[in-house]
Amino acid sequence: MSKNNRDKYKQDLAVFCIRELNAPWREIMHLGKRKTFPQNSEIHTPSENVFYFLDKGRIRLTGLAENGKERVILMLEHGVILGEIPHIHKSFDHFYILQTLSECELIAFPKTLLKDVDFCRKHPHLILNLIKSVAIKAGAFFGQLYDSNLFDCRCMICRMLAQIWREHGEPATLSPNLSQTDIANILGIHRSSVCRVIRQLRDEKIIGQFSKNRLDILNTDALLRCGKLL
Repeated sequence: MSKNNRDKYKQDLAVFCIRELNAPWREIMHLGKRKTFPQNSEIHTPSENVFYFLDKGRIRLTGLAENGKERVILMLEHGVILGEIPHIHKSFDHFYILQTLSECELIAFPKTLLKDVDFCRKHPHLILNLIKSVAIKAGAFFGQLYDSNLFDCRCMICRMLAQIWREHGEPATLSPNLSQTDIANILGIHRSSVCRVIRQLRDEKIIGQFSKNRLDILNTDALLRCGKLL
C-alpha cells in the first residue's frame, strides 16, 4: 500500500481510521446543508433521510450487539462520507452509533442523491469514489472480525498501544487521552482483561505508567513483537 493510501486508510493496527477518502465530494458541497454538531453528539442518519460529508472533526462508529456490548469499528476524520449505507441497504438486525469526538462540521445531503439517475450521470466519478469507500469500509468490518478471531486480547491491546504511540509521533511518553475502560470498549474486551494485560506489560517493563493522561513506552520492540507487528 502506498504512503498516500496509508494516510487515508490505516489498516495495519488495532482500530481502522479513514480520512480524505471521499475528498472529491467537496465539489458538490453547495448541494448540501452545513450542520455543526458539538462534541459527544450522536448522529442519526436513517431517521433524518440524509447522509453526511464530514468536513471537519472526528467521529467514532460503534457497533452495538443485542446484549448491549459496544465495539468501535471505525474512526472517521475529515473528507469522509458517513451514514450512506443504511440508505443503500437497510438492516433492522444491526445497530450502530455515530458519535462526535470533537466539534464537527458536516454537509448533509438528501438520501435521494444516491438513487438520482441524473446525478449519477452528471457525477460518475463521485459514484465510483463512493463505491470504493463502501468497499474499504467492508474491508474494515471484515478486519475487525478477522482480528478478533486471529489475535488474543494481549496481542490486540499491544496493537492498540502501538497505534497510539505511532499516532503521537513515537515518543517515549505521551498523553493517550484514552483510559483502560476506553480501550476495553474499543476492542470489545472485558475491562478486567485489559487491566490484567496492562499489569503484565508493566511487570515485563514493556510499558510504565498508563492513565488517560500519561503512557510511558519503555520497550518499543517488545511492544511491537507482542502485537505481532515485527
